Amino acid sequence: MTDPDALTLRDTLDGLTPARIATLYRRAPLLRKTDNPERLWKAFEASSLVLTLWESDRVVGLARVLTDGVQTAYLCDLAVEPDVQGAGVGKRMVDEILGRLPGVELVLRDSNLSAGFYERLGFESVDNAWVRTA
Repeated sequence: MTDPDALTLRDTLDGLTPARIATLYRRAPLLRKTDNPERLWKAFEASSLVLTLWESDRVVGLARVLTDGVQTAYLCDLAVEPDVQGAGVGKRMVDEILGRLPGVELVLRDSNLSAGFYERLGFESVDNAWVRTA
């Protein structure tokens, strides 16, 4: 099993490509639109924080955050390769985000498939959210 502490953490877009991101999203699986590589890349360039965990030259974990840095941070995406899920990769990324943004409320939107994972990390389900797609 992979030791998440032995993985290399990057907080830049170095090594990422739209194709690499889309592949990880599909494999994780993370239900995000990946059919427009230019739009996907722009989302990453506009993000406040992008963290990746690497096993040699393979990205095995990815987290993307939007934040004001003071009150609220939105964890847009958290994707982990299936063969390392359960090894602590996602936890390491969430811990890293919280360490870099002390005191912020970390908010995320996800399906019920990952509910147990987020509950184990101390997240609480809330009902007071609204979503509108342009």
